[in-house]
Amino acid sequence: MNGKQNLKVLELRNYLIKPGERDRFIKYFENHFIDSQIELGSYPLGQFTVEGEPDKFFWIRGFADMQSRLNFLDAFYVRGAVWKQFGPEANEMLLDWTDVYLLRPLGDAKKTQDSAKTINSGEFEKLKSVVTIDFYFAKNNRLDDLINLFQADYIPFLGSQKINDTMLFVSEMAENDFPRLPVIQDKNLLVTISSYENEADYRAKSERIDSINNELKNRSSEFIADKRSLIIYSTRKAFVSDAS
Repeated sequence: MNGKQNLKVLELRNYLIKPGERDRFIKYFENHFIDSQIELGSYPLGQFTVEGEPDKFFWIRGFADMQSRLNFLDAFYVRGAVWKQFGPEANEMLLDWTDVYLLRPLGDAKKTQDSAKTINSGEFEKLKSVVTIDFYFAKNNRLDDLINLFQADYIPFLGSQKINDTMLFVSEMAENDFPRLPVIQDKNLLVTISSYENEADYRAKSERIDSINNELKNRSSEFIADKRSLIIYSTRKAFVSDAS
């Protein structure tokens, strides 16, 4: 598959690996499950380790749309020779593989009901070595308010602090038509993905933001019921387009 791809569906997949097996799993995964997925219409967009979680493996997978996702999952997991050959050993290294969020890109949409938005796979090629994923769980019926605040004020504020290219996502609420792979679909969820050059860059910018955005924090607290964050570090092999 050549060129950058427009994606409407994203999976954030957070695996728990058997103790001591993570690095072997990463190598096994990258040897067997990157090119083979691309060939069948899936886009592995990045593989990561997780800060403070030595037995976690995190990866991101994209699809053109939900129908493409279904076609791929059937072709890869049900009928595919690669998974039949290499899947059992991968499963032997896994303790849990069900912490998966099914998302769609928000783009510049002002309402979560706008389902036509896409994100280009090239945006994930821009991710730097330290990536943060923030899960904002909005209070009931306040997700649109939270989105509006982020788009109008918080994302520009991040840009003023040289945190550019932050990506926004909400849950894809279409039926998961491949129940063999369960997903989390939370109607009140907003997800942001940002990245930093290195650990020092992340720490410095985070400390600066925490010290000066009290007004935005106060406003966002009206809409946010809970927040969870991950800091992840790229293992570097992923789908990369060959088009400039």
